Amino acid sequence: MQDHNNIDSLKQLGLNQLEAEVYLHLLSNKQMTAYKVGKSINKPTANVYKAIDSLSKKGAVLIESNKSKYCKAVAPNEFLSHYEKDILDKTQKLKASLHNLENDFDDEKTYSIESVPLVFERFETMMAKAKVIAVIDAFPKALDTVLDSIDKAIKRGVEVYIQAYKPVEILGADIATSNIAEKAMDHWNSEQLNLIIDGEEYLVSLMNNSLTKVIQASWSTNYFMACTLHAGRMHEQTLIKIDAKRDTKNFEIEVNALLEKQKYFYNSDIPGFNKLFKTK
Repeated sequence: MQDHNNIDSLKQLGLNQLEAEVYLHLLSNKQMTAYKVGKSINKPTANVYKAIDSLSKKGAVLIESNKSKYCKAVAPNEFLSHYEKDILDKTQKLKASLHNLENDFDDEKTYSIESVPLVFERFETMMAKAKVIAVIDAFPKALDTVLDSIDKAIKRGVEVYIQAYKPVEILGADIATSNIAEKAMDHWNSEQLNLIIDGEEYLVSLMNNSLTKVIQASWSTNYFMACTLHAGRMHEQTLIKIDAKRDTKNFEIEVNALLEKQKYFYNSDIPGFNKLFKTK
């Protein structure tokens, strides 16, 4: 079972089935020729030679520089570190190359996201794009995962409003912590991560508690929907703050102060709202 798992993991890194088997065999045995490897794992010698040659080029196997051609597996830490650097270098080059092909056409369709890593990548990309305001609704585990991108946006001068479900301090953010957070999380039994930036773009996502599976997630640059979600989240956060003041002596005064600060479209400059009506 362990070998099966390791083979699957190596295949996910780009090795084929035979390369993975050959590497694991050499790793757990003393150095041997390609012929001996083939005999040991019951694979055609010609195919094993090709696999070893490929593994050598990938930095996973060393081949003795004499006629005997004994083969030795490179230690996992060394091989995987080398492989990681190689993949990172290729990824960076590909990013630069593909960026030139990326279009910037208007597109207000709604797209589903099926991958948890992509949900978080999309969140970070959106936070990096935010110009004026970001409105966030996030359960604890999801929020902890994106704190760095939130901090960077705040430092750029973006106003960040967060609906949180446990006490959290984020310097520069306006945070509303729900009084019914525990009940809400028990009821949902999942992790939410929702974001609207500048009234232009939104991400709504629901993942399982371990953040390993997307239950449902959508992303769009539909201005009307983004503005609607923006307004709704801003009002909900104000309602949470009002609810927290219920037992205070100066309830009316404090509520009036919160309502005076409430951002509406008519008293704030939200880019998506302006684009919706093609104004500047």
